Amino acid sequence: IVLLELITFLAVGTNAFTFCVPKYPSGYHITNVTTATGNRSVMLYIPENLGMFSLHPGMLFFHGWHANPWYFNRLANGNVEASKFGTVLAMGFGTPPNPGESPICCPEDCDIMCCSEGDKLDLSRPCAWDAGSSRDVDYAKAIAKLLQDDFCVDSKKIFAMGLSNGGSMAASLACKAPETFAGVAQLSGSLNVSRCFAGSPPVAFISYCGETDMSCTMTTNQTADRLRILNNCSEFHSSFSSESTTCRLADGCDGGVFVEQCLIKGLGDEFPGHDRVVPLYPFEPKQDPTNIDAMIYTLKRFSKIKKN
Repeated sequence: IVLLELITFLAVGTNAFTFCVPKYPSGYHITNVTTATGNRSVMLYIPENLGMFSLHPGMLFFHGWHANPWYFNRLANGNVEASKFGTVLAMGFGTPPNPGESPICCPEDCDIMCCSEGDKLDLSRPCAWDAGSSRDVDYAKAIAKLLQDDFCVDSKKIFAMGLSNGGSMAASLACKAPETFAGVAQLSGSLNVSRCFAGSPPVAFISYCGETDMSCTMTTNQTADRLRILNNCSEFHSSFSSESTTCRLADGCDGGVFVEQCLIKGLGDEFPGHDRVVPLYPFEPKQDPTNIDAMIYTLKRFSKIKKN
C-alpha cells in the first residue's frame, strides 16, 4: 500500500510518470456508452500485461453488414494481433433494421454464448452502420471517450478499422471526427470525400480494396487522391508489393500522418489476408497466400502515428 501511494504521489505530484490501471481486468467485457439517442453496447478486449506506467493505443472495430463483434474479431484475429501491440480493442454493435430486433447482431436462436464462438451471421436481420450519420459518429466518439476515461488509452492514439459497410463507417470518421481519431483503416466499403474539408485535423488513412469488389473499386482512387491533397502529402510512391498486392503511399503529410492505398488482385468484399470464418458457399476458394494481411499491416503502420 505504501509503495502504491508513493507511485501515485510521483505520478500526480511530479507529472514524471503516468500511472493508470484499466477499469476492467484483461479479457472480454461488454459495457454501455451513452449517446444523444440512448445507451448502446460495446464489447471490449483488454490485453494481458498492459503496463501501468504508460497509456496505450486503442482501436475501434466496425463489423461488416450482417456480422457482429465476435465474428469480426475472429475473422481479423483481432485480439491476438492487438495484444502484440498493447492495443485495447473496442468492438461496436451495428443496428438492425428494426430497433431491438437483434440486440447482439446474432441469429434469433443464438444467445451470447453461442454468438461468442465467432462464426454466426444474422442474414435475416442484418446489423449495419449508417456511415457518417450523427448517430453512429456520436457512438464512435462516445466509445473513444470511454477508452480514454476508463481503459488507459492515449487520446492521441485512437484508431478505427472496419470491413465493408463497417469500412465505410470507419472511413467516415476521418472526415466526421478528425479531432478524435489519429488514423482509420477502410477495408472495402467507400467514403464520400465531399464530407472531408480542408483545414480539418489530419488523420492517417489506409484503404484496402479488392479489384473485384464493387463496393470500393469505383471510389478508392478518388478517395486516396483527395485525402492526399487535403493532408498536404507528397506524391504517391510504392510502399508494398507482392504477387497479389500493390500499395502506394503518400507521406510527409501535415501532422506526420500518411495516406496509403492497397489494391489486391482477385479479392472481393473480404478481409485481406483472412479467409471467411465460414465459407459463403461450398468450395469457396481460399485467398491468395500472397495477399497482404490487413490486420498486421495496419497495426504496424499505426504504431508509428501519434496525433499532434
